[in-house]
Amino acid sequence: MTILPRHAALIAAAGIALLLAAPVFAQETRAYTDDAGRTVEVPVAPKRIVTLHDSSLTVPLVELGIIPVGAFGRNGEAGPFMRGAATLTGVTFENSDIVNVGASPADIEAIAALEPDLIITSSFQEAPIEQLEVIAPTVFVEDNVRGELATFEDIAELTNTQDKLAILKSRYQAQIDQLKAVLGGRNISASIILTQEGQIAAWHTYGVIGKVLRDAGFTFPAIIDGLEGTERTFFSGEELPAFDADFMFLTYDPSRGQSPQDAIADIETVTPSFCQFLTACAGERFVLVPREDAVARSYTAAGMMASAVLAAISGRDLDALAE
Repeated sequence: MTILPRHAALIAAAGIALLLAAPVFAQETRAYTDDAGRTVEVPVAPKRIVTLHDSSLTVPLVELGIIPVGAFGRNGEAGPFMRGAATLTGVTFENSDIVNVGASPADIEAIAALEPDLIITSSFQEAPIEQLEVIAPTVFVEDNVRGELATFEDIAELTNTQDKLAILKSRYQAQIDQLKAVLGGRNISASIILTQEGQIAAWHTYGVIGKVLRDAGFTFPAIIDGLEGTERTFFSGEELPAFDADFMFLTYDPSRGQSPQDAIADIETVTPSFCQFLTACAGERFVLVPREDAVARSYTAAGMMASAVLAAISGRDLDALAE
């Protein structure tokens, strides 16, 4: 991938933008205020969208029925890929016409060559907005502040797919209602942990699995409920017992070659003999799920996590756990 110096990139992008000016400016536009507080003139009906993050932008766009012309791509052992796209949408670089525009920073030349009429970027993307907006109207979507599925609201408004979003929301609510019916109003606790950098990492609401658990009515340990904001917090291995709950969820990362057994071994390294300290582990209520599905900004992922949670609690003596 070629990343041009700042001034050279601006000149190159500007030149291409001038060539494209007639078809782009001929489109009907409207004012849109993005999450950075910028008012952008965007196409009323965009046709050639570039998304500059995979799990938080590309996956939601595809779930809403729109295929971008270009998208953020990660480098994997088998070649470039979009995190979460294969398992959640079935759409990949290999089986679609989506062009890989690189990771972060994205390749400015590659984006310009696609002649987009709308670019959607996020805080995960290092390519400067001032370079991107020379090519096409550029909207900033912040997915870390307003909730795990909030990006859908922005993308649906930008692409006129609110009807499709309403269907996704309705399906999700039906899945949550299934969980609530099994819980039956009982006070059942849940916890989600990761191990990173030799410590325990936790969030107040971790990914869509965290949203599913909270929406279904699970309670959380005080150490998790006490966390503020959307950033991760690290804890020492000695604090692991404070994360104990009726059901505990742990993610593993297949895209990095990590197996469920590896994730368990990592906890053992942080807190030796951890299963002795956790009733969820001793009671075989320790549930492992793939990380890219657990954290994706995706209604499909939310449904998958709802099914995983439903399977984990079904058939259990929930009355005994609630005592």
